[in-house]
Amino acid sequence: MLLRWQSARASLPSICRGVTTAWRVSTPFCRYTQDHAPPPSTNAFHQLGLPEKLCRQMAAALPHIAAPTPAQSALIPAMLAPNDVILRAHTGSGKSFAVLLALLARPRLLFKTNSTAPSAGISALVLVPSNELALQYMRWAYELMPRELHGHMDAVLQCVVRGSAETPDSQCERLRRRPPHILVGTPTRVQEILRMPHGATLLGIPTLRTLVLDEADALLQLPGRFPSEKQRWKHAVHRTAGLDVLNTVMQARATYSGGERVMNAGLERGQHTKGTERRPPEHIRRTQYRGAEKSDLAPPRERVAGAVPLQLVCTSATANSVLRHFFGARTGWLRTNTRETRDLARWIDLTGMSGQLSAVDVPLSGALPREIDHACVVVDEPRDGAPPGLRNLDVRRKRAAPGAPGAPARPVAPGPPRHAVDPLLLEALAYIYASEGVRRAIALVPPQWSVRRVADELASLGVPVHMVQPDDAARSADECVYVLQSTSARGLDVQGLSHVFLVGIDAVQDAVHYTHAAGRVSRITGAGAGARPPGDVVTLLRSDPGVEVKMARLYERLHLTPRALSLPT
Repeated sequence: MLLRWQSARASLPSICRGVTTAWRVSTPFCRYTQDHAPPPSTNAFHQLGLPEKLCRQMAAALPHIAAPTPAQSALIPAMLAPNDVILRAHTGSGKSFAVLLALLARPRLLFKTNSTAPSAGISALVLVPSNELALQYMRWAYELMPRELHGHMDAVLQCVVRGSAETPDSQCERLRRRPPHILVGTPTRVQEILRMPHGATLLGIPTLRTLVLDEADALLQLPGRFPSEKQRWKHAVHRTAGLDVLNTVMQARATYSGGERVMNAGLERGQHTKGTERRPPEHIRRTQYRGAEKSDLAPPRERVAGAVPLQLVCTSATANSVLRHFFGARTGWLRTNTRETRDLARWIDLTGMSGQLSAVDVPLSGALPREIDHACVVVDEPRDGAPPGLRNLDVRRKRAAPGAPGAPARPVAPGPPRHAVDPLLLEALAYIYASEGVRRAIALVPPQWSVRRVADELASLGVPVHMVQPDDAARSADECVYVLQSTSARGLDVQGLSHVFLVGIDAVQDAVHYTHAAGRVSRITGAGAGARPPGDVVTLLRSDPGVEVKMARLYERLHLTPRALSLPT
């Protein structure tokens, strides 16, 4: 069936030493049977570099997509060019879908063998932080393929994730029998395959064309901007699965922009003074330099003449200076903003926080889209048999430490253990669900909580509940609250959400996690290139001065002003 998608082939030299057979590429496998002229929306995608057949198939299968989003308009041409890419764009801007479109537009990797039919190889590896995001790629691929070819999806895209019905051996056997054009996997399962005999060859590491880190900061889990020596040591010694996989690949392959480390990478000042990122003080920069010099990760490989480098693509809504410093200063695997790599690497920022937007767009810049409204409700302990009180967070107390003058003078009773579900917070969620007229929402709970227990508690309070399953996150009743652990929210696309509930401070975690959790609402629809529906993010906290101060400071860091909800007095 692969030959049905091949219309032309071009011979290319071998891309790695030790490979005696030459490999060839074919045109993309997409097919479209109608002969009429493409609608205007397909012309817009075609101008980005996508093949016309792929654009027509997308228009037929997904007619609600009227035009590419700004993130797609920037990322697709960048991925189709011979360079490395780091993209930062708001959540819900279509980054992951743009990655899939660009990879589908890339030619299929074929190896010339002694037999008459060429053998296929893996062209792209996409690392994602969760099973939900991996299976979302699979759903998109099914939508973009003609229905009669759904039985041959293994040749186009495969997922290797943990927790599925397939064992690692069965997934490896499927990869060996029919290598896909695109392989999407979680780092833990990819790490397991790499440790198997001939695992690197099975994943196509020696001949891979593109490596994508979708939600790169979640995969690498880098320490903060100013980490201590202990934090830096812990990150280097106890590597995450994503960093271990990336380090293994970098030991074998050279990237377009890899080379000598640039010690000030990620510490540059923004191009415009209105950017919210600033160059750190000199003593902080010296500390960063010393930390960058102590790296035991694989040094960047030198590019071999005549060999095709590996394209490294990193995308995230929070791809900040820490990530750019890691790639440019600590490893040298991907270097942006240097004279040497001007045409070999691209740093694309569509949030405006590094000053890359025009002066007109800067007032709308920030870590989160301006269409999202934020609110924080604090649940006070019940007293004298009265029901628990609800109040809006007072962000003016963000500098009042617990016990200090000006701190909230309310009783702080010990709540339930961290692993136990807090019924007071769920009662507050049920009240806001009814009073705010919520139709479809997602409740993100701490990872220590039982999702089943939360669903049962909310159902007993009269809230329609649906537990999110990886394969049906987008297919459920309209009026319901999805329940999911906060650690699985990245990249999840549940259509039609109007509210996000963050239940407890452990579900909030920090500014980065809050940004991605809040990004489940106000996601760009197909109505236009920049159309975002309004959305609400409601955080529910136990009454605690320290927790309230932490949340107020988080709002300040993200330049957010929470609105006051109408609560019972």
